[in-house]
Amino acid sequence: MTRFLTLCLLAAPIALTACSIPYEVVRMPGGKLRAQNATDAGGYCSQAGLGRARMLGPAPGNTEVLFECVNN
Repeated sequence: MTRFLTLCLLAAPIALTACSIPYEVVRMPGGKLRAQNATDAGGYCSQAGLGRARMLGPAPGNTEVLFECVNN
């Protein structure tokens, strides 16, 4: 029983990581989206079935990108 509990405790973080959202995207005012980089923006739009990402420029602070998903 102890081994089973130990295995469950070790497997829990792995299972939670597998269920997380792969792209960190934040909705900004005005309907724009913000992502860490252009690759994440494109992956988010593709995975959500929203088309492709159109880059709108750097996000405030110049460390991320602003984008929108377009069907094109």
